[in-house]
Amino acid sequence: MRLPHAVWIGGLLVPALLAATGVFVHAGGIERTLDADVRTALGKAGYHGVVSVSGRSVVVSEVSPRSADAVRAVVSDVSGVGDTDVRTAEPEQLLVALRGAELLLSGAVADDVERRALLGAVQAGDHRVTAALRLGGTLPIPPSVVARLVNAVLSAKVSDVTATVHHGQAALAARVPDEERAKALRAAVEDATNGLRVTDRVEVGPSAVAGDLDVEALHDSVGRLVNGNGAIRFVQGTTAWEGHGTVLVERVARMLLVAPRASITLVAHGTDPAVAQKRAQMVRDVLVGQGVSPALIATETRPAPDEFDPATRQVDVVVR
Repeated sequence: MRLPHAVWIGGLLVPALLAATGVFVHAGGIERTLDADVRTALGKAGYHGVVSVSGRSVVVSEVSPRSADAVRAVVSDVSGVGDTDVRTAEPEQLLVALRGAELLLSGAVADDVERRALLGAVQAGDHRVTAALRLGGTLPIPPSVVARLVNAVLSAKVSDVTATVHHGQAALAARVPDEERAKALRAAVEDATNGLRVTDRVEVGPSAVAGDLDVEALHDSVGRLVNGNGAIRFVQGTTAWEGHGTVLVERVARMLLVAPRASITLVAHGTDPAVAQKRAQMVRDVLVGQGVSPALIATETRPAPDEFDPATRQVDVVVR
């Protein structure tokens, strides 16, 4: 009597398990297809956001408030999409750092129009501008106010200044030669930032040594630049550049030059340690070619089970 009973249970369970597995695989296939289709549609329309898919429901977060309705319309028109949820981005921190003739901007802008407006507003003069601006976020202050802030710093003739703007506050850090210059800098920034509460850490004394830029802020800025432009990645199983390739690494190098004493670690991922190490060396060579000191660059490799995921064939830049 037990044998037929066991066979009957097996006959019931096996198809049930197979059916459940089939449903799971099918659902996963739908989600992957929708995810790809939504990203493609947003890219063609010129919009940006973080996409997540559950079944036929799509959530797009970190969207510029002024683009929310348009993003919702684009996603809703994608075949197969059920519910659409668009979540707008909060204003992000903007970093403005001046080191000699190098001006570094790091933050998020709504779109290419706002990015061009911001760069156009701050590029007057002899200083060089390095921008690590992620698309799809929001500036905490308008481009015109950013321009006034930059002009205030330049007019004070101080070559070592960092200002961060967030949540209605402007935090100012600088090294100036005398108290008169410190007062002039504070007054100029307070006037330029148009009502923002200014907190400062302005120090009076000899010029700071090269590399006094807030390393944590620089690391965050490099991360925004790299991740906002598709990361430093390689073709699966090879040392061939993928995406922006050396252009992105050269932009990273320009950012690192504002803190020439910062230590950099290049972390290369991959299934083959030799290939991963070669990738790290290629990134290192580009950085050195742009003027970054080779003595400050270390490399390490991290194993990956496979390279199907693009994140497992990239090189990360860690600034310490």
